[in-house]
Amino acid sequence: MKKIFFLLSFGITLSLYAQNTSEMGGPPTRNELIGYWKKIITPNEEKLNKENPWPQKYQWFAFYENGKISSMMSDVDYDYTSKDLEPIFTMMQSANSPTFNLNENMVVIENKQIANYKEIWGVNLLKKDLNDILKKGTLIMTLDNGKGEVIYYRFLKRIK
Repeated sequence: MKKIFFLLSFGITLSLYAQNTSEMGGPPTRNELIGYWKKIITPNEEKLNKENPWPQKYQWFAFYENGKISSMMSDVDYDYTSKDLEPIFTMMQSANSPTFNLNENMVVIENKQIANYKEIWGVNLLKKDLNDILKKGTLIMTLDNGKGEVIYYRFLKRIK
């Protein structure tokens, strides 16, 4: 029953992606995006994502004021705080670090170290709890295959 509820409520989330703003959420502002985030593990994740370019289960992200983005993955879960992540991600920063640009409901990530590398993500920030897993403040990121078909979903919760 929980899986069915998740899929039904996920349909609501998809409709958020198609809209700019609703009572459930909308695109984040740059200030709402800046900070540390952790990927939320969801039921049926393997079935939901048609492709998984980032196969390690546990993932953490940092969006910075200067437009840089950092990420790391692990097969082991950790309960990092922002104070834990700050020195880790700071050590990873360089002039060649990937960058992001927030343009309305899209985040574009580019990496100068890889020729023609570009990720274009649809983004929404929930204003209300959607279910037991996707709560108010969840950042929903969707990656499509260039043909308008979503192939990968990423749900992130803010790390304090």
